[in-house]
Order: sequence, then C-alpha cells, then structure tokens
Amino acid sequence: MTPLFQERLLAQNDSPDGNQPFITIAIPHYKQRRYLELVLASIFEQDFADLEIVVSNDQSPDDSDRVIPDILSESGRPFRYYSQPKNLGYDGNVRFCLAAAQGRYVMLLGNDDALAGPQTISQIVEALAALDFPTVAFANYSDWASGELTRRALSTQILGKGPEMAVQFFRSFSFVAGLIFDQAATHEHETDRWDHSIFYQIYLASRVIASGGVLAALDVNAVRKDVRVDEQHVFNYETKWADAPWSFQPRHTGMESVIRVTVDGVTPLVSAGQRSQTIRQIVQQILTVTYPYWLMEYRRVANWSFAVGVAREMWIGKLLAEYRSLKFTDRLKLWFWYLTATIGGLLLPRGWFEHIKSQLAEKIRRNAQEMS
Repeated sequence: MTPLFQERLLAQNDSPDGNQPFITIAIPHYKQRRYLELVLASIFEQDFADLEIVVSNDQSPDDSDRVIPDILSESGRPFRYYSQPKNLGYDGNVRFCLAAAQGRYVMLLGNDDALAGPQTISQIVEALAALDFPTVAFANYSDWASGELTRRALSTQILGKGPEMAVQFFRSFSFVAGLIFDQAATHEHETDRWDHSIFYQIYLASRVIASGGVLAALDVNAVRKDVRVDEQHVFNYETKWADAPWSFQPRHTGMESVIRVTVDGVTPLVSAGQRSQTIRQIVQQILTVTYPYWLMEYRRVANWSFAVGVAREMWIGKLLAEYRSLKFTDRLKLWFWYLTATIGGLLLPRGWFEHIKSQLAEKIRRNAQEMS
C-alpha cells in the first residue's frame, strides 16, 4: 500500500486468506452518515463472500469517522475505511475509491443508494461470468420508496467496444451507482482533468470503451436508490428548487459538462476526419434526449421561467464555441436540434410528457441496445 493510502486509512479488516477479492464495492462518502448505515447493511446481508468494502469519507462535517468504522468492523466483512485530510470533491473522491479498490472488479455505490437484495452481488458476478468478464458494465436500479424500476439494461448482453459504442451509451453512465469497472482499466485511464465536473465516471467509462474495453449491459436490479431515513431522502434538485421564485436568469444543470467529459473521453480515439461527426453525435444526444427532459422536469419541479433559464444556459452559440473542429454542416444540424428541443420543451403540455416519458425512455434504450 502506497503512503498516500496508508496515511488516510483509518480502519480495516483484511480478507482472511489475503487473496485479491473478486469485487470491491466502493462508496465515495460525504456527510450522510445515517443513510450510509442503511447502505452498508444492504452489503452486509449479501450471500456472496468474495467481496471487500471501500469507504472514502471526504472530510464529512459529522461523526462518520467515529461511527462507521465500528459498524464495518462488527460486520466481519473485509473493508477499508479512509478519512480524507482535506475535501477532494465528488470526482476526486470517486477517483480515490477506484484507485483504492483491490478487487478484480469495482462497483460504485452512492452513500444513499443501497443494494437491491441479498443476492444482488451473486447475480452480478454470475452475469459477468456469463459474458466472459467484460471491462465495463451497467445494471438496473429501482426507487427505494416506490420500487419503480429503471431498466437501463434491457437484457444481459455484450454491447460492444470502440468509440461508436462509447458515443451510443455514454448517457447510461450518468447515474453512478451500479456501474462496474474492471479495476485495471480504471488505473490505466485515470485522470484528474475532470475533478469538479461531477461526471468523472462518464469520462472514465467513455474512455475505457473507446480504447477497446468491452461494454456489457446486466439485466439485474442492482440498486435501490435514494435511501430514506425517517421518510426523508437526501437533499436533491427537487427539494432544492421546489417553489423557486420566478426568474429568467441562466441556470446551470451540468449538461454541458456531460458533453465535455464525453468528448474528451472519445475524440482522442477517433481520426481527425471523424471528430466533427463524433462531437455532433454526442451533443445531438444531449439536445434531443437529455435537454428536453430537463426542460420539462424543471417546469414540473420549479416553474416555466426556471426552464427558460436552463435554455439560456444551454444557448447553442456559447455551447459550441469551444468545439472548433465542428464542421459547418454539423453546427447547422445542432442549431436545428437546439431550437426544436427548446420550443418543444418549453411549450408542449407537461401532462402529455408525464404520460409518455417512461415509455419514451425505454424505447430510446431499446433502440440503442438492439442496434449494438
């Protein structure tokens, strides 16, 4: 163990046989200690033994360092608990967790996202073995309170590899819990360029796949997201912006960051002649799928003026200014999609969108996975 890891290691329980575990469940942790307790309980009940738990506490302003190591020790499971001397930020803490993992695979889990059931890891391992051990995989997740299932994987299958696959599936990596990486690949492509993006996992998955790593979909309900304590979930965008006052000021949502990390993950692996098309395909996915969804969602959560602020922040002239290799025809197409999505997202009836959004999302996923 390097000095960097050793000096931050607050508590540990090594595997009895000292061998490399098959899978590490890595949890970047900040501040939500009571929620983390429920997440850890879902790991302790797993019927799969060959796993380790890594928790990295990013200088939480609570009693996590005092409480969580004891809970981990009492479980009898192999674990390592790290306490960061200074705040790394979300991306830095994700990178640290991936670097600290010792398993052949590492599965990321949010500190308010529990495993779905006692057989979850067994099901994941069985699926990975059936697919001859892919490099990157994503699984499904459900809501803790409602049980509603989001099937980002419609079947257990190999999807492919290379830049085209990375472009086709980068949006599947936006929800971090339930993403599974071959640990060696995370080391090979590690970078701190995207610390402060909050989307490091999208960059990493895109780069690994574009570089030849094999992507798989696992039709396993792996995660119950948004754990609740006393009927309350962790503070999120809905609670933050509910009943926001009317204002047309620009509203940052992170969509431009998703574009940046994906472009950086993929374009170095394509020829110069293909870069404009690749960038256009990435931006177009955001404009035709992600962007109109969030316009409608912020109309629901906040108000219409807030959605206009999102559209202002996504102004296509500013968005495309940093992508100088875009050809004129590709720019023209993106202008069309921005204007079309903006008009639709701001003016279409919200009730109509609520009625069809689940079916539409599944159709988009099905088309992508059937094309692979």
